Amino acid sequence: MKKLQSDWFMQNWIDAEYQKYVVMAYLQAVRQNFTDDKLCPDLPDLRSHYADGIRFSQGKETLLSAFPKRVSGVSGPPPRIEYKSEVTDPAFMTEMDAIMEFALPRFQEMLIEGQQRWADIAGSLTLAPVGLMPLRPEEGYLLLYATNQSEAQIYQFSLTFYSDQEPGGRMVQLRYVEAVRRSLVNTFENIKLDLIRKHRQLPNPATYRLETSRTYPVQETLLPIARQLLAQAVA
Repeated sequence: MKKLQSDWFMQNWIDAEYQKYVVMAYLQAVRQNFTDDKLCPDLPDLRSHYADGIRFSQGKETLLSAFPKRVSGVSGPPPRIEYKSEVTDPAFMTEMDAIMEFALPRFQEMLIEGQQRWADIAGSLTLAPVGLMPLRPEEGYLLLYATNQSEAQIYQFSLTFYSDQEPGGRMVQLRYVEAVRRSLVNTFENIKLDLIRKHRQLPNPATYRLETSRTYPVQETLLPIARQLLAQAVA
């Protein structure tokens, strides 16, 4: 299933039965990803689709005014060009209402499921500082570590400007650095010291370890949640 476009309900045919199949195919693919613990980009996309649908249902007149119009005549004096919307069939809005009545509760149900999975996974993770924290902890390293694996993945992080759209209120950028083997000798503290020696531009970096007892998809789940947890920890 391809990504559902933001204007999916106005693509191809404005037909409730057709769009119901589109919605069900999309949600089936999303549910499979959620079952596989792959939360992104489906979860934020689903949140956007639900919010867009609510806005559409609450502001249909505004949307209709955006459709193309044709000249219907001239009145006056003074001369005034009159326009008429090309969307004149009342059946159009009937179909749109039927599409939204079908889609919105299903989007909401799937959104709640995805948010619960996010909360459950985030609650199972351990984010803890490694060593002493600097006075300015907005930049440093994240050590991603699964207890059932021997390697830790290292990411450099930086927190940028505040944003209402970001979990935790801050935008967090992550850049992969390397993977290192952790052992009784090569502890998290030693890994941090080695990073300081190799990367002189960060002489006193804030360093966190994010530990999980299960293996989750990194790009689709662990890193998005890590961004949220880091933003909350540094706030």
